[in-house]
Amino acid sequence: MPKQFDAALKDLICSHPVDWLTQLGVPITAPPEVISADLSAVTAAADTLLRVGKLVVHIDVESGPDESLAERMLLYNVLARHHTKLPVRTIAVLLRSNAQRANLTDEVNSERLSFKFQIVRVWELPADDLLKAGIGLTPLALLGKPPKGQSRQEALPQQVERIVDRARAEAGPRAGEVVTAAFILAGMHTAPDIVRTIFQGVTAMIESSAFQVIEDWAKERHMREILLKQGTIKFGAPTEDQAAKLAAIDNLPRLDRLAERLIKVDSWEALLRGR
Repeated sequence: MPKQFDAALKDLICSHPVDWLTQLGVPITAPPEVISADLSAVTAAADTLLRVGKLVVHIDVESGPDESLAERMLLYNVLARHHTKLPVRTIAVLLRSNAQRANLTDEVNSERLSFKFQIVRVWELPADDLLKAGIGLTPLALLGKPPKGQSRQEALPQQVERIVDRARAEAGPRAGEVVTAAFILAGMHTAPDIVRTIFQGVTAMIESSAFQVIEDWAKERHMREILLKQGTIKFGAPTEDQAAKLAAIDNLPRLDRLAERLIKVDSWEALLRGR
């Protein structure tokens, strides 16, 4: 099941394609066209496909580490090209630093095959620049690099205020969509009670399902912390790769099963093999 932020960001990309393409450095040679959802389903659930003139741009948003990212981007690229009969430019947008694995690569090379795609690391982009970008980009400011001398949490209230003000002034009937995306992205780094307090004046603009999303994230985070603490006591400290695999698990039922499995296995490797 895709995360709520997947749907929220896909809506923003589809509603404000020029904002996203401009930020990603794609020349706007013609009015962008969102390729049908049916085609996206055929292309192995690629996040978003936009046609710009004689080019198709595939934008894939990632929130966590994926050791098969390069191979998956190659698969999506080939399938999208096959079904559109157009060249495809693939861009992976990494939302937070835990998506940056040590061995992450932006290319696949095998015998005569060579494929390269673009990686954008949102946490490296200045938040102030994202706040000044097109309205469809502003929620990403909450994951961007905060102003010098401020932590992300310290910068959050003012950033949210600016996003809400711009959404009301510029987004028209889609203002709630922008604020909902900001609410969900804020929950990726900040405790739910703090996020609720900061957004308390605009809760009517936020889709109700978004509240459950950050509650679920809090539960997932707590479960991972427990597994890491208890696993370290039993098996010793995990390797960097094992810690990354644990951090990438964002499914509560699976985390529950791992908690039960913890008492039956004798190593991190055996634990993380469990589904």
